[in-house]
Amino acid sequence: MTNKPHAFINARLVDGTGSPARERSTVVIDGDRIVEVTSDRPLPASVPVTDIGGATLMPGLIDCHMHHAPWAQSLVTHPEPLALLMSRTVAALKATVESGVTTARDLGGLERGFVDAINEGTISGPRLQTSLIIVSPTNSLMDHHPVSGGAITARGRFESVPGLPLPWCDGPIAARAKVREALRMGADVIKVAMTGSMTFPARRTHRPLFTVEELAAIVDEAHLEGVPVACHAHGDPGALMAVRAGVDTIEHGTYLSEECALEMTERGTWYVPTMCISEWHSTLSPESVRAHTAEMPAIHRESLARAVRLGVRIAAGTDTNNRHGYGRTGMELELLVRAGMTPPEAIAVATDKSSQCMNVAQDVGTIIAGKFADLMIVDGDPYKDVRILQDQSRRKAVMKGGAFMYGSVGALERALSPSGRTTS
Repeated sequence: MTNKPHAFINARLVDGTGSPARERSTVVIDGDRIVEVTSDRPLPASVPVTDIGGATLMPGLIDCHMHHAPWAQSLVTHPEPLALLMSRTVAALKATVESGVTTARDLGGLERGFVDAINEGTISGPRLQTSLIIVSPTNSLMDHHPVSGGAITARGRFESVPGLPLPWCDGPIAARAKVREALRMGADVIKVAMTGSMTFPARRTHRPLFTVEELAAIVDEAHLEGVPVACHAHGDPGALMAVRAGVDTIEHGTYLSEECALEMTERGTWYVPTMCISEWHSTLSPESVRAHTAEMPAIHRESLARAVRLGVRIAAGTDTNNRHGYGRTGMELELLVRAGMTPPEAIAVATDKSSQCMNVAQDVGTIIAGKFADLMIVDGDPYKDVRILQDQSRRKAVMKGGAFMYGSVGALERALSPSGRTTS
């Protein structure tokens, strides 16, 4: 599209706030921004018009928990060439934005250069925030040292991607220094691990990984810089310690207790439940993982229902990674609905609420004049069946900042326009 006003008319508008859809709506964009949202009305002849035939026009989705380069967190476990791994990340970023996710937070593995490459238009991808690493203590979530010591390089360091700090630290002084190192290398958010992973049953998944003093240093140093802290935590006491230390988000919260949820409500801590990863672990992971995660989805739904009942702020995230495929954020909305939300509530979580969680609500998350033209056009009504957001055949266009990431004006005319009114 050219850098001049363009109007999408005859839209079923889902604005991201959870409000009822508005039929026969018009959205006018100019350059990379939305300039008008109104009911259909006569427009100047100088404004090109695309009649989308009553299809749904909604904000691009926001995924607050993704991993586009999980391989980078442990190079020694990947025998493939580095350039091949990086190329797969480029493809993953493209798949994400083409699926309708126009803003995302990558919480472990993505080097800053990928974010810069998207921002300058070299590669395609969503608007991104990255944590670079998952800050962890020795012998915990991100410590992949084999007992033989074979992963140590000649320099006495674990092999890592240039541009990424090593992830582990011990003691409050080293923990504070690790945050400074991540910030120096371009982290937008600090990710900290406070419990183990559900995929390793041999390790205690609920015990706190960092001490109170270590965690306090991490949170304080990040907040001094005005950077939020996202915390990997499956349940108490690690999750409760993290909330009381002042982290900004709890990621996963599979076993979220009532005490922890109440504390989150009082402090305004965000909950990013990542319902997808529980579902994937229990159905798609290797048999050794499925055996001890079979009950996770049901337990996770109970935790989410508890959080909703107690007023915890909720944002959307999938924990998408290369094992389970990219472009599947729509599944998170289906699982939110399955856990008790209405489709409008789930869509608001993955748009407006998630933009607030990421502190970018001034620019994205809802269809309001002045915000970026991050839009998705879908054939059908997601308020009636949110699952259509997973159907690629229903997805007719994705725009980020007024530019088509998927589809085109011509394709919209062929697929949706009842009157052939598209002009340019």
